[in-house]
Amino acid sequence: MSKIKFVLLFVVLALVASSAFAQDTLITLGSDDDLGEFMIGEGDMTLYIFTRDPLGETVCYEQCAVNWPPLMVESADDITYDESIPGEFGTVERTDSEMLQVTYNGLPLYYFINDFEAGDANGQAVGNVWWVVAPADVYVLRDDELGHILVGDTGMTLYTFANDEMGVSNCTDQCAVNWPPLTVESADDLVGDPRLPGELGTTERADGSLQVTYNGWPLYYWASDMARGDTTGEGVGDVWFTVAPEVAVISSNDELGEFLVAANGMTLYMFTNDEMGVSNCDESCLENWPAFTLYPGDRLVASSDIMGEWDTIANEEGPAHITYNGMPLYYFAGDEAPGDTNGQGRGDVWWVVAP
Repeated sequence: MSKIKFVLLFVVLALVASSAFAQDTLITLGSDDDLGEFMIGEGDMTLYIFTRDPLGETVCYEQCAVNWPPLMVESADDITYDESIPGEFGTVERTDSEMLQVTYNGLPLYYFINDFEAGDANGQAVGNVWWVVAPADVYVLRDDELGHILVGDTGMTLYTFANDEMGVSNCTDQCAVNWPPLTVESADDLVGDPRLPGELGTTERADGSLQVTYNGWPLYYWASDMARGDTTGEGVGDVWFTVAPEVAVISSNDELGEFLVAANGMTLYMFTNDEMGVSNCDESCLENWPAFTLYPGDRLVASSDIMGEWDTIANEEGPAHITYNGMPLYYFAGDEAPGDTNGQGRGDVWWVVAP
């Protein structure tokens, strides 16, 4: 073979290999200043999860699947991804296709029809059920019995130990064998789910390793949980419990001072025409002031900095309406982003809620 032919053949093979490599990486990471890193698929388009999907199953069909096209492959062998992404990719069968939908730690992945170019994340927080997918060390997963709980980067359930102290782990030796701590190499490497309110941090263990904490409480796995979705450590010894994410936290601005916001950062309001434990916001009112509700099965947990009393009003037709110090709480449809307080003072009857 002549030298020229050899060089040409080498160039062709290199181009083919380069093209194949580019096509092989189905799932990689994108980022922006607001959301940090998140997963992207074909054409660098943003990927999402749907929090109403059970683990290993999709419930998004028909018009839902038109608006949120699933990420599909012919075979699990077609799934390639950036190796820096923790966790596990897999597939789930759909009833409307012979192809398979890609999953991340058991959660089906989707695109959003209103993302028009690479980098768009217009589906983030839509309906408070659609979210970008962060390669997180700790994220939120829905359990049929326990509601939303915290899980680690592989999707395995996390627990807290009632005999710990804030920022101090008292689980060592055989305890740590049965309840392996969630650790990271460096606090700077710690990444949380964008949906997760509260504070992730670290505490140094006796062996020098850094254990991840949530609102100061050390986090652990349970050695007897064998698969994603297992929660067999719940209630063990009446001291080990799964971890529910907070539903509300405190925010503030220069004009209004401190006020309550939901886990997604959206401002909460009270209606002075309500009564204690009674909502007087009728159906047309709720179109502009959607009720702040507790998803069925979820536990009502709020930031420990909030000193008032939380409760719910039962609703036979839907999720329970959350109250604070007896007053029902609402969002405002005119608030478009976390931190907006456009509902403040509306009609002299709608007000942000001081903690």
